[in-house]
Amino acid sequence: MPAAFEGLSGDILKVRAGSDAVHELDRAGIQRGVLLSAGYMFGFSAIPLAPEEIARRMRAENRFNVDQALASNGRLVAFVGINPFLDNALGELEYWSRQPGASGVKLHLGNSGFDLGNPDQVKMLAAFFGSARKARMPLVVHLRGAAPFTNANLTTFIDTVLSEAGDLPVQIAHGGSFGGIDAATLEALRLYGDAMERKAPGTANLVLDISAVAQVDLSKLPGVPKEGLETRTPDEWRAAYVAQMRKIGMDRFVLASDWPALTPPAEYFAAERKALPVTDEEWAALCENVAPYLRTTWAAQREAVLLRP
Repeated sequence: MPAAFEGLSGDILKVRAGSDAVHELDRAGIQRGVLLSAGYMFGFSAIPLAPEEIARRMRAENRFNVDQALASNGRLVAFVGINPFLDNALGELEYWSRQPGASGVKLHLGNSGFDLGNPDQVKMLAAFFGSARKARMPLVVHLRGAAPFTNANLTTFIDTVLSEAGDLPVQIAHGGSFGGIDAATLEALRLYGDAMERKAPGTANLVLDISAVAQVDLSKLPGVPKEGLETRTPDEWRAAYVAQMRKIGMDRFVLASDWPALTPPAEYFAAERKALPVTDEEWAALCENVAPYLRTTWAAQREAVLLRP
């Protein structure tokens, strides 16, 4: 396995279809799942492709993802993957907003080389969020990457970028970070919570998924800054995170597995129940939480876009 994938499940390198995802849902007793396309990967700076080849491969990967959802009899929901800083980004968004089976967009801003300290990139991302709102295409966003992840930068994201989403459902991946828990993760969660409390623009349908949060120990991952991690044990980090969840409200959090990067849902959620220090009542509530874009009221808005002339 490539060094970049160290610590991830071997499943990430296997070829699979939507039927494999449905099989894993059945094993876990889950009715419906979301397929997040990695089409943005073809725009990764480490992959030397010409712009037209990036666009071709991204479209093909997204088409595969959407087709698998369409063939699942409603068990799977497909999000397409787009790098919002590429020349084809807005065209890809517009195209998929009018395609049956495409329910939203996955943004991996770490993979896309996003730096919150770069005003030009912030402007481009804000424009993409605004276009997604107009197209009624919900967003799942992996925000944190290698660039500095400071309070000031995250405040810029909330005030300048997220605000453009309006009432659009936005799901922040990995509990507001890139997996695991450190001081920056807790600060990010606090800032999101403050924004929700004051009903800041863009937070009406904002949720955070907690994939790869409680079960990832950053102190054991290569290439991750270790400064400050030793100040708390893994259990203490998890307890601090759950305390913030309670302050914000459990209804703002949804479960996610990050499969196939991590273990399949059945095994993942069995381990999650042990790792996450929540009460039985809180766990039951998390299991019942549904992301806004999966609700019937939102599905009707997506249908309206498809019917536009």
